[in-house]
Amino acid sequence: MAIKFNLHHVTNGTVKARCHYSLDNRVDGRKCVTIYAKDYCRALGEVLADVYHNDTDSQTDYFDQGRAVLFEDHPLYAAARARAEAINAAREAKRASFAQR
Repeated sequence: MAIKFNLHHVTNGTVKARCHYSLDNRVDGRKCVTIYAKDYCRALGEVLADVYHNDTDSQTDYFDQGRAVLFEDHPLYAAARARAEAINAAREAKRASFAQR
């Protein structure tokens, strides 16, 4: 199944995982796309099982439900990065339009 990266979710055609994206947020400087789950249902783990991490417990689940990190050598990196950059560009354009008012 083909995985699609959309504005508010990632899907494999049957499972939809609500998420948000972050670019290049690593201390070591490696380029990556980090996809953070928004729900507690572990759907992101079903869609991106090979890169999904959930090191949380009941104390930290409020802040972190799980994440998937895609590095440059991952086959889905280009598609995820393109979507994350498009989201960031749209967000910056919206902020710029409000700043001009």
